[in-house]
Amino acid sequence: MTALDSAQIDAAQNDIDAAQNNDAAQNNDAAQNNAAESGVTARQWVRAIRETLLASVLVLVSGYLGVVVLLWCVVGSAPRAELAWPAVFVAAVPGWLAAFQIPLHIQGAPLTALPLLPTALAATLIAWAAAKVARRARLRKPEQLLPVIVVMGLSHALLGLSFALLLGTDGSPVRAAPWRAFAHCGATASLAAFVGTVDRCGVLYLLWQRLSRPTWLALRAGVLASALVVAAGALVFLGAFCASLPELQERSAELGSVGAGLGASLLAVLYVPNAVVGGWSFATGAGFTMGETTFTPFGGALPEPLPVLPLFGVLPAEPPPGWLAGVLAVPALVGVALGVHCTRGTAREDGRMRVLALATVPVALFVLSLALLAGGGLGGSHGPLGLRPVLAALATVGWVATGGGSTVWLLGARSPADREQDAVGAPWEAPERSGSEERDESAEWDPAEKSAEVSEPPEGQDPSEDEGPAEADPSEEEPLEVEDPDADRDVEEVDDAGTPESEEAVPVGVRGDDSSTGSGADPYGVAATSEAGPG
Repeated sequence: MTALDSAQIDAAQNDIDAAQNNDAAQNNDAAQNNAAESGVTARQWVRAIRETLLASVLVLVSGYLGVVVLLWCVVGSAPRAELAWPAVFVAAVPGWLAAFQIPLHIQGAPLTALPLLPTALAATLIAWAAAKVARRARLRKPEQLLPVIVVMGLSHALLGLSFALLLGTDGSPVRAAPWRAFAHCGATASLAAFVGTVDRCGVLYLLWQRLSRPTWLALRAGVLASALVVAAGALVFLGAFCASLPELQERSAELGSVGAGLGASLLAVLYVPNAVVGGWSFATGAGFTMGETTFTPFGGALPEPLPVLPLFGVLPAEPPPGWLAGVLAVPALVGVALGVHCTRGTAREDGRMRVLALATVPVALFVLSLALLAGGGLGGSHGPLGLRPVLAALATVGWVATGGGSTVWLLGARSPADREQDAVGAPWEAPERSGSEERDESAEWDPAEKSAEVSEPPEGQDPSEDEGPAEADPSEEEPLEVEDPDADRDVEEVDDAGTPESEEAVPVGVRGDDSSTGSGADPYGVAATSEAGPG
C-alpha cells in the first residue's frame, strides 16, 4: 500500500466521520426542537386551563347575578310584592337553568317554551370570555381550542347538575332533570366557546383551505340567508305588533297597575326572539299552533281568551282577512335577495345554481333549530306552543330555492362579468381525446422525422437568417406567470393573533394560524396562495 492510497483512505474515513457527526447533530437538534415544542404546548395548555377556569367562574357568577336582577325587576314591580333577597337568590336557580333551555316542571306542568333572549345573552357572554382567554393564552392553532371548550363546557355542566339536584331536595315546586341540566348547560357553553374562538384560532381559515370554492361560497351565502330570515321574521312580528296595538293597550290596562304592566312587558321582551321565529314560520305558510288551534295566513283564531299578557295580544281572535296571504311574499323576497347575492358574488364557472342549492342547507338547519327551541309547553292549561319545525324548514327551502333560482336564471346572463366574458370569448380548451387516439399518435411519431421537420428552414430562407436563437440563456428567461384559480377570493391581512403570514391570501373575516416554528411551511398541510412578488 502506497502513501497515496493511505491518504485517500484517511480522507474517506474523515468524510464518513464528518457525515456521521452531522447526522448526529441534526438528530440532536430535531430532538431538542421537538422537546421545546412539546414544552411550549404543555405550558400553553396549562395557561389556557388556568385562564379558562378563572373566566368560567366570572361568567357563572355574572350570569347568576344577572338572573337575580332580572327576577327582582319582574317580580318586584308587581303591586304589594314583598321580596327578600334570600328568596330572590333561591328563585334565580330555576331562572338560570331556564336561560340554558333546560325544561322545567312547575307543580307537574311542563314549561319547555323558554325565552330565547336570555339564552342569546348567556351564549354571547361565554363566547366573549372564550375569545379573551384565547387572546391572553396566545392560542393560534385549532388543536389548542380543546382546553378552552372542555373547561368552559364542563364548568357550566357541573353547575347545572348541582342546581338541578338542589331543586330536587329543597321541596321546591320547580323540578328539572339532572341529566338534562348537565347536557344542555355543557353543550350550550361548549358551542358558545367554540364560536367565540373559531376565528381567533384559525378554524375558519382551515375550513377555507379544506372546502371547495362552491362549498365555501354556499356557506357564506347560507349565513347571509340566515340573517335575512331573522330580519324577515322581525318585520312580520313588527307588523303584527303594530296592528294589535289597541288590543295590547287593553291588556295592559287590565293588569291594574303600572308596576304589573312593566313586569309583564319585561317578560314579553324576553320572548321577543320566540315571536320572531313564529313570525317567520307564519310567513312561510307553515304557521304555528297554540294548543289545538293552528294559525296560518289562511286561517286560525283563538277559541278562548288567553291570560292577560301583552304578547298574547298579537294572536288574532278572528280569522285573518284574505289580503293577509300577501305575507307569503316575504320569504320569496328573501330568496330573491339570496339569488342576487349568488349572481353577483359567484362566477359562472363556479355554478351559481349549485351554490344556491347548497346555501339552502344551512338555512334549513338554522330554521329547524330555532323552531325546536322556541316552542314547547307553557307550564299551565294553555298551550303547548308549536312552531312546526320540520314543515317550517321545508317551506323555507322551497321559498328560498324558488325565489333564488328564478333570480339566478333571469339575472345570470345579464351579469356585467358574464357580458364581458361573452364579448371577449371563453378561453380555448383542447378537445378531450380518448386513450386509443393518444396511443396511435405516439406510435406514429418518429423522432428523427420530427427533428428533420424542425431543423429544415423554409424554402428561400437562409439558415443563418433564422430569428430564433440556438440556445436561450436561462438567466434571460422571464418567469412564467401562473394564474391562481382562487385569486379572486377576498383577501385581507390579519394580525399575529392566530393568522397566517401576511403574504397568504385569506378570505374576508377569516383569520388563520401563523406558524410558530419558523419553518415557513403551511401549518395545515395545504399551500396558501402567495401574493408577494419576487425579491
